[in-house]
Amino acid sequence: MKVLVADDSPVLVRALAKLLDQAGYDVVVANDGLEAIQKFYEEVPDLVLLDINMPKLHGYVVCRLLKEDPSARSVPILILTARSSNEDRYWATRSGADGFLTKEAMGEELLDSVQSALASRALADLSRIEPPSQTLEESDVLARVCEVLDRKLFEASIVNDIVAIGVRADDLHGTINESLSILGRLVECDAAGVLLHLEHELVLRANTLMSIGDFEVFRDLAALRGRQFTTVDVRGEDLSLILPTGVDTSEILDTTGATSDGGWESFESIPLWSKGEVVALLVLASHDKDAFSDNARRNLRTIEPHLATVIDSAKQYQRILEQEARSSLSSLLD
Repeated sequence: MKVLVADDSPVLVRALAKLLDQAGYDVVVANDGLEAIQKFYEEVPDLVLLDINMPKLHGYVVCRLLKEDPSARSVPILILTARSSNEDRYWATRSGADGFLTKEAMGEELLDSVQSALASRALADLSRIEPPSQTLEESDVLARVCEVLDRKLFEASIVNDIVAIGVRADDLHGTINESLSILGRLVECDAAGVLLHLEHELVLRANTLMSIGDFEVFRDLAALRGRQFTTVDVRGEDLSLILPTGVDTSEILDTTGATSDGGWESFESIPLWSKGEVVALLVLASHDKDAFSDNARRNLRTIEPHLATVIDSAKQYQRILEQEARSSLSSLLD
């Protein structure tokens, strides 16, 4: 087993190298964050021990960069630092680190953590993709850093837009339709919808004209996934179709038969969890094969909790309005 030790302290690196070597591990050393990235892809280690404060690239940036790479994210990263505040632990978790150790944890505690992380990796993903060995120039590493930062900024902007919907949308359906419109900036698809399983409604936003057959398949797949993720026995033929305001059924469904029933090559469904329960189901479909890449799925995971919260809040707000309406009507009849 090979361990990459990334730290700018020569004394600590020597101590760690000796400890790990005696335990039977091969040790690779990096003295700064940039070298840590380069050594990772050159040596393809089984685990990384990573300092936070390093020259050239911060440890959190190194961790984030590696965890954003699908071929590298299965390699455990343990943050090893002299800092032990709650803030440090929080950012280690947010960066994707698999563990957090203080530098006082030298010796058996560190070896136990290394062994545990390696064992968890072996059990978690037997079919993982190993990162290919490659040589990266400094400009290559910095380009990857910029790419990750740009994507995170873009994701943050999308999240802010979705959260803002909860403030200005008038009703549940309006909230969902605005959310699906924003989602279209993030993920390309031919059709996107939100299944409201308790209400037996499918809020649909189509980006292309669909055949009746394609619509029925989309609807039935959404219902099927709804039954898989919830206890509600929702059936496609029982769903009410909800379209954006001002959009008529004829504008999204081809009743002339001009479009073919080519089927959906790609279909993605994501349960939207809020307060421990599924409040809705996000479904997306495309006629293109493998339309939803790792990057698209990563973007969907980023917005999923925020979208769930917005929809849940809109549902609660609608319930309050309905209760007030019933109460007002009851008062008039009394």
